[in-house]
Parts: sequence; C-alpha cells; structure tokens
Amino acid sequence: MSEINEERKNELRQTENYKKTKEIIDRMLTNVLYAQPKRKGLLPSPYTLFQKNCVEFYEKWMEAEEVSEVLKGLKSDVDYNNDKLKSMSQLLAYLGLIESLGVALADMVLILLIANGQEVHTRHHPLKHVKFLQELRKLELGHKLELLKDGGIVLFKEFINKDVRDHIAHLNFIIENNGKVRKKDNSPIHIEKLIDQFWDGIDTMKLIFEDLHFFKRLEKMYEIAKIEKEKPLLP
Repeated sequence: MSEINEERKNELRQTENYKKTKEIIDRMLTNVLYAQPKRKGLLPSPYTLFQKNCVEFYEKWMEAEEVSEVLKGLKSDVDYNNDKLKSMSQLLAYLGLIESLGVALADMVLILLIANGQEVHTRHHPLKHVKFLQELRKLELGHKLELLKDGGIVLFKEFINKDVRDHIAHLNFIIENNGKVRKKDNSPIHIEKLIDQFWDGIDTMKLIFEDLHFFKRLEKMYEIAKIEKEKPLLP
C-alpha cells in the first residue's frame, strides 16, 4: 500500500472529515469484529459474510493500488509540451482513479454497512438485498454514493464528482487549445482541483483504515484464507 507521509497524516487527522468519518467507521468495525461473532443461530452470520467479502476485496484493493500508481505517473512522470494532451491525460487519470481507488473504498465501506445490518439493494430491484462483493460491483456509482450517504458517510460525495466522471466517460467535454476544459454547456471543469480533492478524500479514508488497524486485519484474513485454500484435500 502506498504510504502517506507523517506530516500529511497529522494534517488530515485535524480535519472534520477525518474525525466524523473515523467515528462512524470505528463504531461499525467494533460491532462487526467484536460483537457480531458472538451471535448464535445466524447461518451464515453477518460476520461470516463480512470475512468472505473482505477476502475477495483484498485482491481488488491491491489491484486498485497498482493502477493508481500508474495513473499518478501520467501526471508527474510525463513532460507534456501540449496543453490539450496534458488536460486529456488529467481527465483520463481522474476517471481511472475513481474507477479504481474510489470504487474500491466505496465498496469496502458498503461491505461494512451491510455487516452492520443496513439494507443495501439494487436501484431497479428494491426487494433484492445485496450481500456479496460481486453483487456490489454491479451497482451504479451514483447509487453507491447515495447508499453511503444514507449510512452517514458523506465524505465520498465530496471527493468523487459523479457528474464530471460521467462527462469524461462519455467524452462529453471540450478541451481548448490552452488546455482549459469545459462541458458542452460551457461550464468549466477544473480538473486539477478535482484531482486534488480526490486525493484528499482517498488519503483520509486510507488513514482512517490504517489508524483503526484494519488493513493489517484485512491482510491477515486474506493470508489465512489463502492457506486454507491451498491445504491438500484429505483422502
């Protein structure tokens, strides 16, 4: 996992986004990790489902981290001598970052919400409750953001601009010769500002999970599941 330097961590810990979101995540993790495993008679239990989802999520998270490092290079390692190319690179990087790190972390928090009893359902089939990561992957991003907001996690809607994401995905924008980007209705897209906001949100969420020692637990769950899977079958 890519590291955030200590100065950056200390700055983020002072923000209201960190404090409010950490309080909610901490409460949900405590409930699912320490309270729910003691429950009896639930087959499968919320904790068992949570473990299964976490194991599957870990691989997705590692892939998202790897993709994000490549996308960072589009901004920092390439010397663009053309403003239009630079802006296009930033637009595509923003889209890729949302679809990798942004969606991955959104799914992780939704997994926690599900384990804590919140009903997560598909937009078109409100009676169909989502329980597994594979089902979460099929939900639209906008629906995920609303579900997170309903669960008290408003931070995602602050650092993921769904409207701009859609404009980029559908190539519904214009890049001027000076590199300025605008939508077809002439409203501007300040892509560098959006990228900075995205990293503020991502770094905040990653720090929360780090401070709550969740990434270490996630890795441990994955390693145990891997060992169990590789055990030879008894004759």
